[in-house]
Amino acid sequence: MKIVLNTSPIIFLSKIDSIKFLAECIDEVYAPKGVVDELCGYELPSFIKVHTLSKTGAAYVSGALGQLHQGELEAIVLAQEMNVDYVVLDDLLARRKAQRLELAIIGTLGLLLLLEKRSVLSAEETWHKIRQLTEQHGMYIAPQILQQIKNQLFYIH
Repeated sequence: MKIVLNTSPIIFLSKIDSIKFLAECIDEVYAPKGVVDELCGYELPSFIKVHTLSKTGAAYVSGALGQLHQGELEAIVLAQEMNVDYVVLDDLLARRKAQRLELAIIGTLGLLLLLEKRSVLSAEETWHKIRQLTEQHGMYIAPQILQQIKNQLFYIH
């Protein structure tokens, strides 16, 4: 599996000490230069490869800046250029843009659930990390989504 990361998933996963687990279940992890520039002191693990956009991709990004940030646009364009399995985005507008471009999208929560599905994290560890994101690190998740995730993790029907 190949993925391209945007800034917020790197930051959120770093805050809950989970970015390192991606190396255990994802073959290739990329981040565009614009994402790295937005990290503000967060260190990028060595297994994440920094990749530059093509000249055409970079020109598109510079002309499309507006509602989306540089890192989001670069992640979307790099995902297209590299034909990855998923672009990892949390921002709703960025996700909508990627959907319009017919890219497969996953977010920070989706990565945590993937880690649980692949037995890198237990259901309890995954739930604890999701709670950390919402209670300590300011990630907003709608209550009904939280309940669905909890039900999924613990097979509550």
